[in-house]
Amino acid sequence: MTDDDNPLRVDRRTTIKWLAATMAAAYTGCNSDDKYLGDEIPARNGTSLLGIAAKHDGIGYGGDPDRINPLVPWARTMTEGQLRTTAALCDVILPEDERSPAASAVGVPDFIDEWVSAPYPQQQDDRAFILRGLESLEQQSQERFGSSFASATEEQKTELVSAIAGAGATGDQSEFFQRFRYLSVGAFYTTEAGMADVGYIGNVPSSGEYPGPSEEAMAHLAGVLKQLGLPLPTPPNA
Repeated sequence: MTDDDNPLRVDRRTTIKWLAATMAAAYTGCNSDDKYLGDEIPARNGTSLLGIAAKHDGIGYGGDPDRINPLVPWARTMTEGQLRTTAALCDVILPEDERSPAASAVGVPDFIDEWVSAPYPQQQDDRAFILRGLESLEQQSQERFGSSFASATEEQKTELVSAIAGAGATGDQSEFFQRFRYLSVGAFYTTEAGMADVGYIGNVPSSGEYPGPSEEAMAHLAGVLKQLGLPLPTPPNA
């Protein structure tokens, strides 16, 4: 295995900030009542192709976490094989382009690892779903192409992902991909690279007097207020 096969590792303080931001977003996807990828996708020869993730230790922050200097009390649990497959799938969803780096280049696989390792019910609901989905993707790649998903060509990766992500895709693998994509995109767009990609310039100091909202922002506000049947407020100095 070369260095290029290993996804970038990100410090845990950073991934915890991403985790908190993603948890604060609207939650969509599976819950404890959803059907997981399970016995219908058995491990090949009784063994896991990606290895068995460590058991989570069940230790959370408690009732009064130090959010300024967070110390993460739980261990990351994904195997290197699972992380490589995660990185490859992240990069199919969010590849490098002229505006931003690929998801793996900013550490999104570490966020996924942090998410499925956290001991909270929401994350544990996702854990079996995500890990089984990765194992199934790896199994399909090896059976169809004779190579791991991470080592497959871009065309082969696209073929496999299209089968579970296309408009007509249904079932457990489709649900796995939707959930995985939600987490990957949520993590990516809380990074500096992701925020720059959508043109977010918040938390950037400006010199001189505040110039006020842009014409585009005011036009958007006016449209929203019109839909609500409300007038556009008059500036105090107008």
